[in-house]
Amino acid sequence: MKISRRSVLRYSGLTAALLALTGCSASPGSAILGGDLPDWMKSLFCGSAASSSASSEAAASSVVAAGEAAAGEAAASSAASSEAASSALSLLPAYDADPLTGEARKSTGRMVGVMINNIANSEKQNARPQRGIGSADLLIESKVEGGITRLCAVFRDADTIPEVGPLRSGRDQFLQLLMPHQALYYHDGESIFCTQFINVYDYSGLNIGGKSYFNTPVHPHVAHRDSRGRNVAYEHTEFTSGKEIKQAAGNAGIGLTYANETPFFHFADYRTAASNDLPGAPAAKTISITHSESYRTRLTYNSWGRSYKLEMYNRSKKAYENTVDELTGKQLTFDNVVVCFADIAAYAGDSHDVQSVNYVAGGQAYLFTRGGVQVGRWEKPHPTHPLKLYTETGEEMTLNRGKTYLALVDNDEWSNFSY
Repeated sequence: MKISRRSVLRYSGLTAALLALTGCSASPGSAILGGDLPDWMKSLFCGSAASSSASSEAAASSVVAAGEAAAGEAAASSAASSEAASSALSLLPAYDADPLTGEARKSTGRMVGVMINNIANSEKQNARPQRGIGSADLLIESKVEGGITRLCAVFRDADTIPEVGPLRSGRDQFLQLLMPHQALYYHDGESIFCTQFINVYDYSGLNIGGKSYFNTPVHPHVAHRDSRGRNVAYEHTEFTSGKEIKQAAGNAGIGLTYANETPFFHFADYRTAASNDLPGAPAAKTISITHSESYRTRLTYNSWGRSYKLEMYNRSKKAYENTVDELTGKQLTFDNVVVCFADIAAYAGDSHDVQSVNYVAGGQAYLFTRGGVQVGRWEKPHPTHPLKLYTETGEEMTLNRGKTYLALVDNDEWSNFSY
């Protein structure tokens, strides 16, 4: 087979472009495309395993010889390189990522957000350790009222939800994050402000466990009680599961299949095995977040696992404790930590201190990943618009694939934030 100089330039450039996209490099004596490539690239460029080694060596010799002959034309190859980069991108399969983790999609199920109790004020007023939260793909924490925080554990579909809880009532700051993604919002009870959003934006069809404020339709939740052999208040003893959530959805006629095409965040592209290592960014090995005097969160970077370990302050013990999943006993870890500062304050009037997050105003955002930090802004101009994270130069922040902890933090606590 005759190999032209133009072909050598084109395919060498194509190979280089693919290596650049994946972060791979060719090593002496190895195949041109390294072992870090996705399988579809290996199959495309490394050829069939049945090919004889003699044929491979002959082809390689021809390419090397032709490459040496074309060396003098390298300076004129910029157009060919540009063409090669375009060709490399066109070879990628269609982007079809899981909206919560950025990995290749594993399910067309509807994502489910479950409200989780996080109180830890005394032996009787104690929800920790929670069950099932280690299986969530996204964990959201925000202040709700009385200085306490609540969690929303978000799962890619109902089939991935183990026993989870203790279950608690809904709040609109979590609902507004889930609404743009048509997620099922699951809880026991809700604030009047949460129901107001459900009513105005016609979200009752995806809201299970609410109340009948404003004559909004109510879909009863399915759950069970377990005191776990402890002297805790009754409101901290309710749990549910994927099986029960599916039963409640079936009772309400709610479909649990939804092809969500809008990622919750902008992730590094799984098709090229790309990653965001934040080159040149400041190091961030320990993150300290204050939601209120008694509710503080700390995350510590584990370089071996390339993830952040979660701890929370326990008011009753006056000390930090590892945040673990009671089902597994394992500490929660996250590939990404996102901190969004916002104006958070009680709703006007007799609101019982129920907190409102001013999403429309946006605010400062911090992305922690791979032991570094990137500073920028977040925006969410309308309840039906997804949360967006931007760098200081205006590009979308790129999260690494995997699990994410998202904290909504009051601007008043900015001085208590450190990393």
